This record gives sequence, C-alpha cells and structure tokens, in this order.
Amino acid sequence: MKKLIVASLALLCCSQAFALEGRYGTGFYEFASSEKNTKSQEQPMSLYKKGSLVFFRNDTAYMFYPQKNRDLDSLIVCPELMALKIEGTFAYDEANKKIYFVKKSNEGAAGTQMYEAVDEGEKFSSVKLMNIQGVMAEKNQIKGSTLAMGRYNFSHPGAKGFHNPSLAERGKKIYFSGEFKAGKGGRDIYYIEKTKDEKGEEMWTRPTPVDTLNTEFVEDYPLVVGDTALIFTSNRPGGKGGMDLYSSHKRRNESFWNEAINMGDVFNSSANDYNVAYNRRSMYFISDRAGGKKAGDIYYPEHYNFICDRELSMDNTIEEPKGFNWVLFFFDYNKSDMKPEYEVQMDELYAAMQEYPGFSFQVTGYTDSRGSEDYNKKLSQKRADYIRQMLINKGLNPNKVKSVGKGMADPVVPDATTEEEHEQNRRVEIKLLND
Repeated sequence: MKKLIVASLALLCCSQAFALEGRYGTGFYEFASSEKNTKSQEQPMSLYKKGSLVFFRNDTAYMFYPQKNRDLDSLIVCPELMALKIEGTFAYDEANKKIYFVKKSNEGAAGTQMYEAVDEGEKFSSVKLMNIQGVMAEKNQIKGSTLAMGRYNFSHPGAKGFHNPSLAERGKKIYFSGEFKAGKGGRDIYYIEKTKDEKGEEMWTRPTPVDTLNTEFVEDYPLVVGDTALIFTSNRPGGKGGMDLYSSHKRRNESFWNEAINMGDVFNSSANDYNVAYNRRSMYFISDRAGGKKAGDIYYPEHYNFICDRELSMDNTIEEPKGFNWVLFFFDYNKSDMKPEYEVQMDELYAAMQEYPGFSFQVTGYTDSRGSEDYNKKLSQKRADYIRQMLINKGLNPNKVKSVGKGMADPVVPDATTEEEHEQNRRVEIKLLND
C-alpha cells in the first residue's frame, strides 16, 4: 500500500544548531553542488566578516555571501587572508578583531601550530604563536613551540599538530582537532579556554579532549553552533561511508557533550562529507560525492519541490503532519518590525506552510524580560501581527492564520542575563492548528 508521507517541520528554538539541522534536514531541502565549483578542489570554509564565508581554492582565498537561492554569489578575493598562509579553517572573532588560525611554523615543518593576528581592516598584523599552556609538565622545558612542555609538544613523537579551529563562547573558547600522542587515535577534538597568566597577560589553557566524542578513528572539522551544539566529521564505523557529518548537543551552561548522532541521508553520502560552515542565511559543506565537478565541491541547500501522487486509490492513506513549529528570531530590542536580511526566511516559511493545505496557523509573539508586563504584551502582539500580515501579503488566506501576543511568557532562556540570551526570547513562533 502506498503512503504519501508529508514531511513535518520541527525547528527547535533552543539553539541555532537545531535550526541548522532542523531547517535543512526535514525533507524540504536537498543539497546541490554550487555553480561556483570548478575542477580545482575547494578547500575549507570559515565564517568571516559581517556574515560572509570564505573558502580557499589553490592558494587563493575567496569570500562570498549567499544569494537568495542560497548558492554562492560573486566571489571576492581576500589577499589579507592569503598572506597568513592558513591551513584548514580559521576562527574569526569579529567582536575583538582577532583571527586564530593554523599554519606550519617553518617551511617543510611536519607539524602545524596555532597562531593569532590582529585585524586592521585591509591587513592582519601582530602575527604570533598563541600562548597555550602545556600539559604533563616535565623538568626540562622545551622551547620554540606553541605548547612549551609535555606530551603535546611538537618535539615529541606522534604530535603532528593543530587543525581546523572553531570559535565558541564569544571568543573565550576555541575547539580544534589535534593529532597528539595523548589522543585516542587519528585526529581528536580538543578545546582551549582563554585565561591569564600570573602577570595578567592573555593566555590559553592546556588542550582538553572532548572524550565523549573522540574515538580511535578520525574526528575533525569541529564547528560549535550557539554554544549548544557541535558538528564535526568522522570516519567511525556505522556511517554512510567515508567521512560523515555528526552532531552532539548540550545545554548552554553544561560542559558535557552528549553522544554524537549521525546527521543522516540529507547531509551524508557514501563519499566524504565534511567542513560545515554557516551564517544566519544558510549553511554549506564540502563533499566529494558524485554529481559535483571534482573531489571537494561546495554544496548548498536547495529547496526541494515535492511531486505528489494525485492518483491515490481509496485504500491508500495519508499520514497527516505530526507537528509544525517554526521559530523566527527577527527582532531587535524594543522593535516590532523584521530585519531586511531575513526576508529569505519568510519565503521559506511561506513555502513550508503551503505543504499543509486545509490547516490553520497561529502566530505567537514573545518579548524578552525587560520592560513592564503590559508594555511587553502589546509589543509581542505587534510582532505577531507584523508576521501575520507579511504572510497574508504573500498570499496566505487571512482566515487561516491568527496572531497572539504573550509578552514575557514561556521564555526559551529563563532568567536571561546576556544579550544573546535575551535575543532567544525575542521571537515569533508559528504553529499548526488542527481545526
């Protein structure tokens, strides 16, 4: 018996990571090879200035923004990055105007080390080795490497270096993959945290392995999203083949990462799939799967148009949607209108709602905890009304959507203190009404 399976869309609002996996892993998207790919291998991608993304092709660094259809727009050469001789991904701290990256300390050196530099706009200056604590201190300190002592030192056999850093906790923590004698095998995932030495100068703690994620196989390309999810690649058994993308989650105030889960067929193939990069508009990864132009192509999420079988017999059944929950974080503090750069997400929302003919929707607005209860109730209603009207303007039947303002009720982050936490509470949710 045939069944028409209607994909349900459940974007969880606890973190941006759930939005990545939820939005693009629900069946509404498939990943396509970018038109900007060439016969040359595309090298690792990283988030850069003002929401741009950067990848390397041969020795050239290219910056791009997503088009409306999420493919890469015009490529802009970045000579300031090429001068750093970066290997792999880099971690750019826009708030503090710093970049953290990996390169070989000397030409022909076997190991790679972690460096930092200061962003001066058109160039990076003050390039230097990062001051990272060693581990398992020894009597004789070994000079001349990032880690000055212990089994992480590059003078020790089996220590092959740092790889692919990723920023976390607003620049206070860096995740990376490392090949060290103390690891479980291959590349493992580690993190370091910003601290100060006895003189009050900035330094970083000794590398800590993420033991819940590391195996005797390769773990690489860690990407921390919203400080509550970690996406990485691994060739551990049980995957689709080659290197697969995995994700792990935790609560914001916890340090323990839960067991890694394979991200499934939408993201993974029998080939190598790795190096996720994203901004607020879209996500990308690199793959050498069939269908691209060469091994190592950039893939972007392309909206998938379902073709429904209209010739179902009376015996065939339709599984109705089991849930629809779309969360929009469009609003600045004390504002009820949407930021222009999020117009694409409104198009996505409207398209997704068309997959639920015959159903009604409720648009619910929320605020953060600042301000009076009465004022926030009115502000949340304005936000809900605003989104409802935008959907109507796109063609949604006004009788099929209602708006409700709940003010400060039901916060995503109770007792929010930071602006990032308040931003998660300033939201509009669109849910399905089974009427």
